[in-house]
Amino acid sequence: MTFYKLPDSLEGDIRDFKENIGLYQNGELNPVAFKGIRVGMGVYEQRKPKTHMVRVRCPAGGVTPEQLKQVGLLAGQFGSGEIHVTTRQEMQLHYVKLDDIITVQEELGKIGLSSRGGGGNTVRNIMAAHDSGISADEIFDVMPYAVALTTRMIAESDSWNLPRKFKIAFSNRKQDTIRASLTCLGFFADIRDGEKGFRVYCAGGMGAKPITGRLLLDFIPVDHVYHVTRAMKTMFDKHGNRRRRNLARLKFLWEKLGEEQFRVIFREEYNCLKDQDDLALVLPELENRANVTAGYQAQIPSNSGFELWKRRYATEQKQSGLFQIEVPLKLGDINASDAVRIGEVMSAFGNNCLRFTVFQNIHFRNIPKAYLGNIYNLLDSIDSLSADPAMFGSMVACTGADTCKLGICLPRGVTPVIQETLLGSGMDLDLLAEVKIHISGCPNTCGCHHAADLGFFGKVKRKGKDMLPGYNILVGAILEEGRARFSRMVGDIAAKHVPFFVRDLLTKYLEHKAEYQNFTAYVDGPGEADIRALSEAYHVLPDRIEDPEFYRDWGTDDDFTLLKGQKAECSAGMFDLIDVDAKIIRQRLAQADTASDGAARALELGSAVFAACRMLLVTRGIEAKSEEQVYDHFLQHFIRTDLISDRFSQLIADGKAKNRGALLKRESEIRELADEVSKLYKSMDDSLRFKAAPAPSMDRQTFLSSLSV
Repeated sequence: MTFYKLPDSLEGDIRDFKENIGLYQNGELNPVAFKGIRVGMGVYEQRKPKTHMVRVRCPAGGVTPEQLKQVGLLAGQFGSGEIHVTTRQEMQLHYVKLDDIITVQEELGKIGLSSRGGGGNTVRNIMAAHDSGISADEIFDVMPYAVALTTRMIAESDSWNLPRKFKIAFSNRKQDTIRASLTCLGFFADIRDGEKGFRVYCAGGMGAKPITGRLLLDFIPVDHVYHVTRAMKTMFDKHGNRRRRNLARLKFLWEKLGEEQFRVIFREEYNCLKDQDDLALVLPELENRANVTAGYQAQIPSNSGFELWKRRYATEQKQSGLFQIEVPLKLGDINASDAVRIGEVMSAFGNNCLRFTVFQNIHFRNIPKAYLGNIYNLLDSIDSLSADPAMFGSMVACTGADTCKLGICLPRGVTPVIQETLLGSGMDLDLLAEVKIHISGCPNTCGCHHAADLGFFGKVKRKGKDMLPGYNILVGAILEEGRARFSRMVGDIAAKHVPFFVRDLLTKYLEHKAEYQNFTAYVDGPGEADIRALSEAYHVLPDRIEDPEFYRDWGTDDDFTLLKGQKAECSAGMFDLIDVDAKIIRQRLAQADTASDGAARALELGSAVFAACRMLLVTRGIEAKSEEQVYDHFLQHFIRTDLISDRFSQLIADGKAKNRGALLKRESEIRELADEVSKLYKSMDDSLRFKAAPAPSMDRQTFLSSLSV
């Protein structure tokens, strides 16, 4: 069993990636071009030179025991010795060397997993509530739709070159545990007149400019999930902003078009598909029942902590006699050997018994009551937070400046100190189980701070000329269909003060807890004023000379600094490729002006012609395999389509033939070509479409027919 079907194209994609790695290592592939290829394959460069993170797709967090075991073995052999669970229900392997990337991807393929689309401008991991199918208060099980949609989406070639990442989530009830109301496309389970369906939200997202999703469709039948998704993806592909990455997400397309026009364009795409019944998803069978290996013996709990652990982490499913169990991980990490151990033990409970959660934890399901002792003994033998209060398990911290090139602060350094400080406070932490604390190392929301009861994101603070790590403070998110709101910023604090601020705030909350339904209700009452006053009380900062440790982040002995000049790996794409060639053109023409002789001048001019021909090929979806193809594609897609004047045809022929004498005579024409290419680029709309774009090569009927494949 696997939780999605790998596309037929994957083996070829991996072969091409292997070839591109070789070209890059030999200096034959531009680093920026390679980054665009690499990130789309789910491989990110880390801060440590020559190391990479590989992100593994797990729709709805689904993974089999055997898959978890094998990924653990890969992490031990090729990675850091740990698996990292993400807030999007995926697995990540860290510190993988470039030479080992292909081996890792091939081994993942053997067990039905892939990292393709783990990054870049792609359809990302499709999420669903981790307790879907087993929760007593759910409307219906939405996981099969997430799994089937994944199989369909990753088989479509246009899922890999969108204007920006495209995120999808399914919620099994109004309480939005999966953040479906905060994403590009969110489906909420609903039943109308006995018919299963979904309410559909769109154009939401977190990030530096968070926007909650808007209700797009009040109700669709369940067999229209693909129709809606396909229509939205096509609309995004056609109209999304490809020029400016900071405005490229679907949420900004809503703002650009306005609500009325957005709905009109979506409806046009949807109407082309909605009557095609053959496009309905084929759902997998994911039965939730006891499936224990014959002869597997029930065990007695190993120590007296069993009853407390059950109260904190074991919950009855709607299936009589079965339990679901939260396995809280430390900062989302699990040792490779522990992952192997879990895979081996959980194989006794069938293939449908593991999920990853948005809280960076592992979730067990379909465990008969008689075997809770077995699970407790397993968890007692591995490195997790299973012996700690439940609120620790829901703390989320991104990797921050530990590995991320954009990180400012170290959430993984401060989080354990918060936990230690709370354990030493004397508070009854089991009374705080509902309080969700999320920490991001920068304004990007990898730690989901906008979805937190109490959130933090990294910033730079200063005292005089000295710089120190700090965090902005956010409170009061609501995650519920129709009422969603982000946490709001209420102050800031130095990193070294964060653990004590959290302790003092939660102490004050416990004093008022009986008066309020939850932490958010307290925040909406007197809590916000309390929090502002408390943060201001911590604004007195020591001088560096009196306390140099204060100017270092938690978890490091180094003085705080900012890493300059880093660019987001996840934004890799055609923007960078175009900019590289534009820069080459300027440099080559400038160097031609100062060349020592005619031969050197001709060489620079020839390079400028080549870059001018290559610069915009990416906007046509073309990846030339040779120098000759660059010139040929430019002639076909730009000269012969009248996007560029045909008076340059002979110049292109001379460039292809490397006719240096002719290039010297045509220098003014070369500069005119460079200007025309630059003007053409500037004339493109936000979706990088030309005003006189050629007609698509595939007619609409052929296109629609291809969707059913």
